[in-house]
Amino acid sequence: MSNADLIHYLPLKDFIYLCIFAWGAFLAGVFGLWRYYRRLDLLRDMPRSVIRSAAQGYVELRGTARLMPGPPIIAPLSGKPCVWWSYRIRARSRSRGSWSSLDGSSHDTSTDIFMIDDGTGQCVVDPDKSDVTPSARDSWSGDSPMPEGGPGTGSFFGRYRYTESRIEQGVELCALGYFHTQDPVSGAMINEEVRQQLVAWKKDQAWLLQHFDKNHDGQVDFQEWDAARQEARRLVLERERENLKRPPVNVLSHPRDGREFVISALSREKLMLRLRLLTLASLLALFVGGAYGTWLLDARFAPPPSVNSAAP
Repeated sequence: MSNADLIHYLPLKDFIYLCIFAWGAFLAGVFGLWRYYRRLDLLRDMPRSVIRSAAQGYVELRGTARLMPGPPIIAPLSGKPCVWWSYRIRARSRSRGSWSSLDGSSHDTSTDIFMIDDGTGQCVVDPDKSDVTPSARDSWSGDSPMPEGGPGTGSFFGRYRYTESRIEQGVELCALGYFHTQDPVSGAMINEEVRQQLVAWKKDQAWLLQHFDKNHDGQVDFQEWDAARQEARRLVLERERENLKRPPVNVLSHPRDGREFVISALSREKLMLRLRLLTLASLLALFVGGAYGTWLLDARFAPPPSVNSAAP
């Protein structure tokens, strides 16, 4: 019996599984080809910018990962210092032996800001919605939902598997994203603080009348409300005086136009090589999955070859 005969008489459930595998590979190849070739083409055509003279908009930066002033960033599973982390915890099913994610806090990703320094200047990186290639990745097992120790501890045959990725301080980064320079305190922030101050005063009508009802008619008219607005602005500017003296801050964040936001601990050359290999793998999955899926459908619904050969 030929392979086509086997597929033709295969139980429907097994045939569906094969189709899901074949067409799933095809769709994964389509998605991967679109994603990785698009990113490769973007990186290939993007000139490198230096922070000191970078244009506002979509840029590629290369530099060293640094922590911001303040508390350190600590990876939650390993306890190791870093500038960015992401983790996932999975549990082995006792009945099926497969791995599945836990509910609740089984995965999380850092959104803490950090800096990239290229020698000409510094830029704050907001990693929210970024696609990160980490500099370190650890995986280990244990017997509790949260690890009782870092990598190298626990049980090899433990029921729980912990995976943690990190960008460590001092590594060289290649980043593509939306570069913009903003003042520490913008006009919009000042206006919002003034609005909140006025809302707080409105809630205490007795205090508001006491301080701004100059003609004592029991209400705050237009001119008196304008005086209240001016006083609120004066108080806000007084509070923000030190911030207003600080120099503008460079920020790299998720592009507003939907383009890729990439943060990679690989060099530009290694990142491009990786994208080429992923593009080729996606192309292979597309052709192999599509060809195998088409053959499966043809073998299933066409008359069996043995019947055709036996016909006069």
